[in-house]
Amino acid sequence: MKPIFAPLFALQVILISQINAQMPSAMVNAERAKILAGVKSVPKLGACGPVAIWGTMAFPILAAPNADGVEMPIAAAAAYAKGRLILFGQNSYLSGNGGGDHAQLLENCIKWAGNKEKPRIGLRGVKASATLDKRGFRVEAFQKLDKKSLNDFDVVVVDMQGVVSAEEGAAVFDYIKGGGGFVGGMTGWAFGQTSGGKDLAVSHGLNQALLPTGVAITDMTAFDRLPGFDARPELPAFMNASEAIGAIRKQQEGKGAPLTAEQLKQGSNAIQIALAAQSPGRNNLQVAVLSALGNAGGTVTVPTKASPLTDAQHGPQRLRLGMEARVLKLASGETVAAHPAHEVFPGKVPADAPRTKGEVTVNPSIPGWTSTGLYAAAGETITVTIPEAFAAKGYAVRIGCHSDTLYHLEKWERVPDICRSVSLEAPVTKTASAFGGLIYIEVPGRERDAAETFSAKVENAVAAPLFVLGKDTDATWKEIQQRPAPWAELAGTKMVVACPTEVARTIKNPTELMTFWDAVVTAQDDLSNQTAERRRPERIVCDVQISAGYMHSGYPIMVPTSAAPEMVTLNRLKWPGWGFYHEIGHNHQKPEFTFAGTGEVTNNVIGMYCYEAVLKKDKTVGHAGASPERQKEYMKEIKKADDKFAAWKNDPFLALTTYIQLIDEFGWDAWRTYLHSFADDSLGPKPSNDDETRDQFLVRYSKITKKNLAPFFEFWGIPVSSSAKAEVSKFDVWMPKGAH
Repeated sequence: MKPIFAPLFALQVILISQINAQMPSAMVNAERAKILAGVKSVPKLGACGPVAIWGTMAFPILAAPNADGVEMPIAAAAAYAKGRLILFGQNSYLSGNGGGDHAQLLENCIKWAGNKEKPRIGLRGVKASATLDKRGFRVEAFQKLDKKSLNDFDVVVVDMQGVVSAEEGAAVFDYIKGGGGFVGGMTGWAFGQTSGGKDLAVSHGLNQALLPTGVAITDMTAFDRLPGFDARPELPAFMNASEAIGAIRKQQEGKGAPLTAEQLKQGSNAIQIALAAQSPGRNNLQVAVLSALGNAGGTVTVPTKASPLTDAQHGPQRLRLGMEARVLKLASGETVAAHPAHEVFPGKVPADAPRTKGEVTVNPSIPGWTSTGLYAAAGETITVTIPEAFAAKGYAVRIGCHSDTLYHLEKWERVPDICRSVSLEAPVTKTASAFGGLIYIEVPGRERDAAETFSAKVENAVAAPLFVLGKDTDATWKEIQQRPAPWAELAGTKMVVACPTEVARTIKNPTELMTFWDAVVTAQDDLSNQTAERRRPERIVCDVQISAGYMHSGYPIMVPTSAAPEMVTLNRLKWPGWGFYHEIGHNHQKPEFTFAGTGEVTNNVIGMYCYEAVLKKDKTVGHAGASPERQKEYMKEIKKADDKFAAWKNDPFLALTTYIQLIDEFGWDAWRTYLHSFADDSLGPKPSNDDETRDQFLVRYSKITKKNLAPFFEFWGIPVSSSAKAEVSKFDVWMPKGAH
């Protein structure tokens, strides 16, 4: 195979040592144009993530701007030694059968990586034979990533999703160095799930082996609402982190032109993505970042709610703080200095707080976070000991419950990333966090029926208030709440809530409170038919700033610290409000009953049930938008609407009125029966698209209530097929009062 970029190879050693010396933009554009020849656009396939780029001979291929206009790469190419490689941030791009110009793109990638018009192609875990056969290529499947197998091909196309050993990674790296072509892809954010909880930056031998090439897969996500990627021969130079680092360093030295706000934002994003791909421990990229930053923006600026760091006013300070957060998260050593920002959030451990040790029972059949009731002080090393049989099995120690990352937000009210998760690869693990936080043992999701529990011991920690329903009492809580850590938790069997200790100390009735929260989850589980599916409790965490919205669903559910008092207040006059049931409801939604326009509706229906089933209140009391008065207004609005379904989809409370009317007439049992009906085949298979979901909403509910609801659906503008209407026409028509 011929050497590539021949004029540059004499300089390659020098280029690698000078991180700001990049390929000329004309050469980058020329090589990108070869890969994109005949390609106009490629659809977005699956849940994609960005690829990291920092190599001196690396460049993006396909990209799209995020909401802030920052370009994110879904694919990147690089030259290394005598070989070439291309990486995709989603393994579906390896098949060539995604539609549009996908097949042409795959053909071009193979030709470019193999540096031949008709290279011998090896496929590992990739279903692309039919696509490539049609295009005249010689294709052969292979299994082993070793020297003997790889040398049979000019280029290999490899699904990287599985756990790949260091030995296999080394074999691929040597293959590329020797002149081989490599096209790979994986869904990096899903690696933890597909590998049983392992960390991509630690445990994926192939991704680690490729780091010297200057491109790698990340565990980040992006491109949520994007339909596809347009082929553009020119992309911003600062999508390469090394290019951005070099420009920042020149500016700090007074040698370069001032960077624009757009360049700074683009470069900062590229650097953060590149750092996210690095293995823990100090590396050349981290050194280059810290060197380039120097004293950018002066001393460390600590963001607060009162004085946030904004894109518009604090570009250099945000860049430095963001890079510090990335580097601190990647640090592999067992010691790290406390970051000044920890005193503001999540908070400083009292100076007189004693250090202690504790032991917690870990149940491998309950995935997620196991609370320890302990807190790691910022900058202090903790020791975690587990049985040898459970080491290197996907378990981890987590420091911090504030898991939202804020890099994408225009203002930061705290450091954008303050949690650490360190794999428990050995029986004894020592680690530390620059910000501190509650300590958890993270359990991978694979052990569904595990019976054996084990003990995890934690040393040199600070005691944190932890109330466990069924174990602790209101009387013992008086002592527990005095534990000195700045954050506290209260745990039921189906819900765990985390709040500042100062808020927790206001709680007088923890038994009643957590019994209530367990009842809320139990009610939603029962209504949505998820009781048997529950494997772990829900979690709610309070944070000074969250990544999206006022609150958001997930694990954990995130709410603002301002809502903490409401979360823990339960008495005759006050109780936790609508937003909490709304977010828990999101965690209970399923696609079979949630079609376009109801993403913020069916969760409210599930949440409303809590008012009647748990609080013994009227179901509409929680929000003014659901009041009887507003319901009447919505009926008037829908009658006047020119496009009823558009109006219905665009107003969640208008749409909610439809469901309230069904429940008013037919009760919660009909709604429960509807949600449960998808668990068996008596009413047909589950819907596979929105049209079928709406049809089945009509058909199933009509059969359950023995009423023809087609005119009711027509009144609200919900489109259903003529066949669905015909199927329910045998029933008597029902319409609510005023819907005529």
